[in-house]
Amino acid sequence: MKHKHAELMMKYAMDAMETVQPWKRWEFKFEGEDDWNGLEEPAVWRNDCEYRRKPRTVNINGFEVPEPVRTPLENGTIYYATYLFSLDESVHTIWSGDSFDIKCLEKGLIHLTEEAAIKHADALLAELEKNNA
Repeated sequence: MKHKHAELMMKYAMDAMETVQPWKRWEFKFEGEDDWNGLEEPAVWRNDCEYRRKPRTVNINGFEVPEPVRTPLENGTIYYATYLFSLDESVHTIWSGDSFDIKCLEKGLIHLTEEAAIKHADALLAELEKNNA
């Protein structure tokens, strides 16, 4: 039987081939918790933790936000579109490949979490607010 984190360990090892501090590219959280934390030292691969590679980010007006989805999703995939015309700052929808989905994809507005879509909206709104001040 393989180690619980075996596949992630392989990806971590690939990072170690590129940098002497691969842990800086990784996050962990304790099972049952919601918040991810950056690793500050080499991973120990605890069974009571989940691990992931840090999500890629892009810089928008000085804000680091999760990189939007760049390729079409599978039909039925839930996604969040950055939306600037409501107080929610995101639209929850399901990918069907329709014109709305494609337009959001082309504009770089699709995220797989609501948190990422809202961070994206906040970065865009901050620039608008700065220009209106």
